[in-house]
Amino acid sequence: MNLLRKITSSKFFNLELFSFILFIIVHIALFNFNVAEWGDSYRILRASEFIRDGSYPLDEKRPPLFSILLSIRPFSMEAVVWGRVVMFVFSFLSFLLFYKLVEIYIKKEKYRFLTLLLFLFNPVYLYWSIRIMADVPFSFFVLLFFYLNSKWPKKDYLKIFLLGIVCGLSILTRFEGYLLLGAGIVEVIFQREDLFKNKIKIKNILSVFLKNFGNMIPLVLATLLVIGPWLVYRNPLRSKYFDEAEKRVYDLKMIWTYFTSLIYILGFTSGISFVILKFKIAKDFLLKNIGLTAFILLELVLILFWPAAIPRLFAPLIPFFIIVTTKCLEFYMEECNTEPKRDYRVLLANIFFVLFYLLSQYFLKLQFLVLGYRMLAAVFLIQVTSLILLFLRKNNVYFVSIVFSSIFWSIYTINMHRYVFKTVKEASQYASDNLVGTIAYNDISAIPDWYLNISDSKCDNSGVHMLFEDNVNLKYSKLKDKKIDYLILSNEHNPDVSVGLEKRKYLQPIKEFSYNVNETVFFAKIIRFNQDYKE
Repeated sequence: MNLLRKITSSKFFNLELFSFILFIIVHIALFNFNVAEWGDSYRILRASEFIRDGSYPLDEKRPPLFSILLSIRPFSMEAVVWGRVVMFVFSFLSFLLFYKLVEIYIKKEKYRFLTLLLFLFNPVYLYWSIRIMADVPFSFFVLLFFYLNSKWPKKDYLKIFLLGIVCGLSILTRFEGYLLLGAGIVEVIFQREDLFKNKIKIKNILSVFLKNFGNMIPLVLATLLVIGPWLVYRNPLRSKYFDEAEKRVYDLKMIWTYFTSLIYILGFTSGISFVILKFKIAKDFLLKNIGLTAFILLELVLILFWPAAIPRLFAPLIPFFIIVTTKCLEFYMEECNTEPKRDYRVLLANIFFVLFYLLSQYFLKLQFLVLGYRMLAAVFLIQVTSLILLFLRKNNVYFVSIVFSSIFWSIYTINMHRYVFKTVKEASQYASDNLVGTIAYNDISAIPDWYLNISDSKCDNSGVHMLFEDNVNLKYSKLKDKKIDYLILSNEHNPDVSVGLEKRKYLQPIKEFSYNVNETVFFAKIIRFNQDYKE
């Protein structure tokens, strides 16, 4: 610790610069860590290939901006590699904007550095920053909006117009951009100087709205100019996203999952206790940033009604959760330095949240909150150690412990999902490179479609999706009528899939890819269909 203190106190050492160097090292190390991308990633890449050919897939529900950026790739670069390059750029720019916001809201260097590290190693944000998904690019536009908003406390029409452009770009990245537009409207109408100088009460809200209504016009106009062509092409009210929400089951378990994911989103269990104990600090911050508060509330409501994407949908909120938590933590620590008595409230609160975490994971088994008894035991020991350090007022060592908790949490999360869709990708690549003919597959991740139908293929083949679990589709006559030559049978989406291959002599396995995760074997079998088979 003495050596560390000497290094960090040197006039040649800059904590913020060190955090950026660390960011680059971490992201370069993780650049090709994942064997395959998520299924949705390949649909986004598929849309980018359509754009390169001058069209957009009619069955693609996502807005086009991210795919447009992915389509601008060098011809010599493979699409997945280019996608990861684009993600690195967006992640770095998001980190830079976060740093600029931290400079505005947190004044002491020690706490700024802590905030940057908690953001860099946040388990959810870091994980999605190395996946080809639109959540981090969308988060970039959210950070850009609120950074510009913070730099422009008094906004003229030109500045509001520029904020509208950012809103439009966010809408073209993810549909939650409409929520950012709604929050922007709240911000430009109920500006902070009006809310606090005039001490607005409920009865004054209407008069303030009428007074500042004109501020909304350049914001909405700029947004419409950006998204107008897309609205003409695709009606957002007919999006397939609305159909997904209707299929969700809303019960106590879902509510429990929602709040557990929210409470422990930072990668350590003690953060929520400081927000509760120093709620006045959090409340003052949110009231002074009324547009940000509106965005957070709108996002939280959306996530509650769209729980299938938990915790990924929290990504654009995580930077602000970290800032609020650190502000509350800073206030608590500085207060403790002048208060000789120990605060037993924080001890009791932390004990409760550690136990609630263990209880929740025992029943819910959420993948992003660490699984397995050994890993949970390790997390428990880290949190208890942090709690002891906090109680003993070893503040600097406590900061190290919560950063270490985030790092451990992140490593587990990233490593656990490293091989997701590994077998499907390997089988699809093998089929694309070595097989000729029509290849049926039961996987729904869009990975076989990408390698067999979209990306460059060395052989003359094509893929078609079929549900093998339906015995009708595996009948000899059905396969022959569809002129199927090979099948790729995968259990990535259904580990219990069984089609009775041993009873179907006309189906001959020729190659298998498999791996074991938490004692579950995932496989992808390549099967040749013998069209000349006779009973």
